[in-house]
Amino acid sequence: PYKLENVRMSYLFPNMFPEHSSDKAKRFVFLLAVLLFINFYSISTLTTKPAYWYDEAINVELARNFADFGKLDLVIAPNTFSGKGATVGSTGYPVTVPLAGFFKLFGFGLSQARIYMLLWMSALILVFFFIAKKLWSVYVAYAGTLLIATFAPFYGNGRSVMGEIPGFLFSLLSFYFLEQRKWWQSGILLGLAVISKPSIFIFLIPAYALAVLLAGDVWKQKLLNLVKLGASSLLALLPWFIIYAKEISRGGLGEDLLAHFKNPYSEAGASVLQNISNNLPTLVTSTTLLYFLVLFAAVILSLYLERTLFREYKNLFIFASAYLPLALLQYLKSFGYLRYLIAAELLIFILFLIALPVLVRWLVSCCHSRGGGNPENDIRRKNWVPVFMGMTLAVIISVQTVHLFWFSDLYPSEKTQKTFVYLFSEYPQATFGVYNVPQLGSLLPSDKKYQYLSTYGLSHFGVNPFVVSGDRRPDVIVADADDPALSLFYEKDTAFSDGFLIYKHKQFPRP
Repeated sequence: PYKLENVRMSYLFPNMFPEHSSDKAKRFVFLLAVLLFINFYSISTLTTKPAYWYDEAINVELARNFADFGKLDLVIAPNTFSGKGATVGSTGYPVTVPLAGFFKLFGFGLSQARIYMLLWMSALILVFFFIAKKLWSVYVAYAGTLLIATFAPFYGNGRSVMGEIPGFLFSLLSFYFLEQRKWWQSGILLGLAVISKPSIFIFLIPAYALAVLLAGDVWKQKLLNLVKLGASSLLALLPWFIIYAKEISRGGLGEDLLAHFKNPYSEAGASVLQNISNNLPTLVTSTTLLYFLVLFAAVILSLYLERTLFREYKNLFIFASAYLPLALLQYLKSFGYLRYLIAAELLIFILFLIALPVLVRWLVSCCHSRGGGNPENDIRRKNWVPVFMGMTLAVIISVQTVHLFWFSDLYPSEKTQKTFVYLFSEYPQATFGVYNVPQLGSLLPSDKKYQYLSTYGLSHFGVNPFVVSGDRRPDVIVADADDPALSLFYEKDTAFSDGFLIYKHKQFPRP
C-alpha cells in the first residue's frame, strides 16, 4: 500500500515544507506565517465581516451577563433575567463562559468578542497541525493547515461567537485520545464538543459508538470502553447542571430542549420534509456543496482503488461514515444553513488528503502503463507522484485563496454598529425597547432595556416593549420591521436610515 509517510514533502512544496518532522525551526516559521495570515486577514474587518448577527448576539449577551452578574441568561427588562437561559443560546458554556472571563480581563465589546474567536481559530490551526502530524502524516498536517487557512467558511463561521470552531477543536482532541484508547480523556472532550454546538456535534455520539463497536476487541471490552466513553462525556455536563440548577429544578426543561432539537422550525410552519425537499437541489446548485461532493467522490474512489487504505485509517473512516450522513441530514432539514456543515467540510479535507496519494499514484500508473517492470520506469513513475500531488494541492489552495479574497460572501454589514452609535449620540439617557434585535440588545446597558425575541425555536421570549404601559414604557424602541401598532405612542426617527428602525416616544423627552 502507498502510505502517506512515503510522500516526500520536498517534492510536494520545495523550500516550504520541512523534509523531516523534527525540523522545529521550519515548522515554527510555517505555523507563525499561517497564524499571521489568519489574523491579519481578519483584523481589518473583524467586527463587520461577517455581520454581527442574531444568534451570535445572544451568545455575546449570555457571556456579558455571566461576567457581570454570574447568570448565563438574557436580560428581558431592566436588570431582570428571563429565567430560561438554558433554552436560549445555540452555543454552550464551553464557549460563552470563557468569553465571560475574557470580558472580565479586557472589558466588554464586540471587538473583544471577535478577538476571542480569533484565539479559537488560531488554537484550532495549532491543534489540527500537531494532531494531524501524530495521527496521519506530516504531509496531511501541512497541506491540511493550508486548506483550512484559505477556506472562506472557516472565517465566516470562526469569527462569529458561535460553537462550530471550538466544537471542532474539542472533537479533534477527542478523536486523538480515542485513537490512543484513552477513553476518559476522549469522553470528556467529546462532551465539550457536543455542548459547544449541539445541533452540529450531537452526531459525534453515534459516530464514536460505531467506531468503538467495530473495533477489534471482544464484546465485553467494547461495552466497557463504551461505558467509559459515555460516563466521562457526561462529566462535561456537570458545569451546565450547576449553572442552570434553578431552571432544572422547576421541571419541563428536558421537554423544551427535545422539542427544539426535533424541529426548531415548526413554529414557522415548516416541516422537516418540506425543508429537505427545498434543500435537495442545492446539492448540485451550491458551489460549496459541489466542491465537497467532488472531494468526497475522490475519497470513495481511493477506497475502491486501495483496499488497504480503510484498514490503515479504520477509526477515521468509520467515524466519517456515521457522522457525514447525519450532518448532511441536519443541513437538509434546516432552512439551508451551510454553517451546519462546517465540521463535515473540514473532515472531508482530512479524508481527501489521505486519499490523494492513492488517486495520484493510480493516475500516474494509467498515464505511464507502458514499461511496467522496468526499474528505471518504475522510479520515474514513483517520482511523478509527489509532483502531481503538489500541483493538485497548489491549484486547490490557490483557488481557495482567490475565492477568499475576492469572491467569498461573508455578509459584511455595519448596521448594528451604526444604530448603536446613533442611539447613544441622540438618546444618551433614554430607556430602550428592543424588538427582535438581539444585536442591539446585547450591547445596551442591562438597566435601560426591555427585550423581546421571536424566531425559530424561540418564540415570544421576553417582555414585548409594545405592550409595556405607563411610566415603564421605553423612551425609544428599536425594531427589525415596521409595525403600525407603534404609531399610538411612538413616531419613527426619520433622521436615521443606516441601520435598524428607530421609534421615539411622542412625548420624548418626558418630564
